[in-house]
Amino acid sequence: MANRGKIDGMLIDWGASLFNQPPTLHTKSPTRNVLTGKLPSVRKGKPSKGGTITNADGVRAKLRAVVKRAPEVMVKISGGGKGMVQIKNHLDYISRNGQIELETQDGEAVKGRRDLELLRDEWKYGGFQVAEESDVKEAFNIVLSMPEGTPAEAVKNAARDFAAREFEGHQYAMALHTYDTDPDSEPAKHPHVHLTVKARGLDGTRLNPRKADLQRWREGFAEALRAHGVEAVATPRQARLKTERGEKKSVQEMRRRGEALHSVGKFPASAERVEKARATETNIRRKYNILSTTLMASPDPSDQALAAELANRLRDGPNITQKPKGRER
Repeated sequence: MANRGKIDGMLIDWGASLFNQPPTLHTKSPTRNVLTGKLPSVRKGKPSKGGTITNADGVRAKLRAVVKRAPEVMVKISGGGKGMVQIKNHLDYISRNGQIELETQDGEAVKGRRDLELLRDEWKYGGFQVAEESDVKEAFNIVLSMPEGTPAEAVKNAARDFAAREFEGHQYAMALHTYDTDPDSEPAKHPHVHLTVKARGLDGTRLNPRKADLQRWREGFAEALRAHGVEAVATPRQARLKTERGEKKSVQEMRRRGEALHSVGKFPASAERVEKARATETNIRRKYNILSTTLMASPDPSDQALAAELANRLRDGPNITQKPKGRER
């Protein structure tokens, strides 16, 4: 059997490859321009503890989540406000015009029309001012969801912790929507949080999220959920051996309205696309098998047990995980 140090090294390397995350991430604080004294105008995101694989135990935790079919978190950007008119409209929407309580970055509760007006003024005049209309996004609208049955309070607490860590120095407001508390005529059955973040921070840096940032956000939210006692995972789609993509929102809306889909979905995937998907799945399974073999070679009985569970899980078929169903309203 290999020694523990060698086993851990292989887990980190192959785990990083499988879950599409860097094994280490070195960053430095932004420095001011020596001529203007200003900080950089764009921030692509800062690393969070959950956004990178730094130790073998982190890989083991992810593999256990695969074995258990742990619920998959969902984090998405649902748009953004260009100017205070759109920002106010969205705050009205997620608060149901003051019926649902909002919570700010300072932990202050906002409820009722009067509080919403005061919050609007804070966003308009606080920090870097926001015009009524703008050509660029002055806020990002983010949705954090978990499947039906997840404790709503844990989702809210995890969203609060995630936002405090990821958007420190930014003004933001969040609202928890649940089936029982949402006054909407068609409330979603799964708990979710609407999080609206002012794009420009108090130090002048502007959010500019990319695909890698979204995965890091998913990792951060999943980590926060686990800290509140909720099993959650944020594995990339390919690592879940889920080769099919979900329906586009426009198609979901057409189905909801009972409209004919016309040509949607009538054309089969091309042979090239099918072949590429098969090659990707083969490669992913190869990496899982290497990790399973590595764990089996460990002197630790718990590693050997995990290796056997992982091998059995791979034989069961695709790793279909539990994800939120329906629309976030």
